Amino acid sequence: MTDSGLIPIRFYAQFAEHDWRALPTDAQDALASFLLKLQRDPNNSGILANAERDRTGRLAYEFSPGYIVFWRIGDETFPHKRIEVLALLKNETIQESSSHPPDTVTAEQEDSLEKVYSRTTRVDNLNMWGSLHVSRRTGKVAGWVVDSWSEWGAPYLRPKMHWVRYPDHKLHQMKLNIDFTSTMSVGPEDTGVEMERLIFIRATLPQWERDWIDQETKKTS
Repeated sequence: MTDSGLIPIRFYAQFAEHDWRALPTDAQDALASFLLKLQRDPNNSGILANAERDRTGRLAYEFSPGYIVFWRIGDETFPHKRIEVLALLKNETIQESSSHPPDTVTAEQEDSLEKVYSRTTRVDNLNMWGSLHVSRRTGKVAGWVVDSWSEWGAPYLRPKMHWVRYPDHKLHQMKLNIDFTSTMSVGPEDTGVEMERLIFIRATLPQWERDWIDQETKKTS
C-alpha cells in the first residue's frame, strides 16, 4: 500500500482524452466507483470473484452493463505497487456517440440557487466538501459546488473548486464571488481535471445524492 492507503493508478494514453468522454454518464459513475474500490483494495474478493484473468495477468471486469475495464497490477513490490488501466471495451471497442455542440453555460441558464444539503468526506489523503443546490425558479436539482484536494502525499492535488452539473456530473470550471449576493460564475467543462480528482468526485457524489434523498423522504414520512 502507499502512504495514503490508495494504490496509485496509471491510465493508458487515450483514456482521458477519448474513452472516458465516450462513456455515458451512468457508466462513468460506475467506473469511478469501481476504480476507487480497486484503489482501496486491489485484492477485493467481490471484484476478483467476478473478474476474468488471462495468462499474462490481465484482469477484466464488467463495471456497467456492456462495458468492460481491463487492468493489471504493475508492480507487486511494496511500496511501488500500482494499478495499470489497460483498456475499456464495449462490444470490442467504444464508439463515440453522435457529436453535439460542446457544453456551455449561457446567460439563458442563469438562475438563483438555494443550498439544500452539504457534506464533507475524507478517503485516506483525499478530501472534499460539497454543497447541493436546487433552482429557485424550477425547484429542480441543479448541481453541486465541490472543493477537493489532497494532503500528506500523492496524488498531490491542490484545492480546486468545480461546479458539478446534475444529473450528468460533468465538472465545470467555476469562480465563487463572495459579495453581497454571493454570485457564482460557471465556465466550460474542465477537460483537464486530474483523473484521481475526477474519480474521487464522481464516485462520491452519487452516494451523497442517495443520502440526501433518504433524508428528504424521512422528513415527509
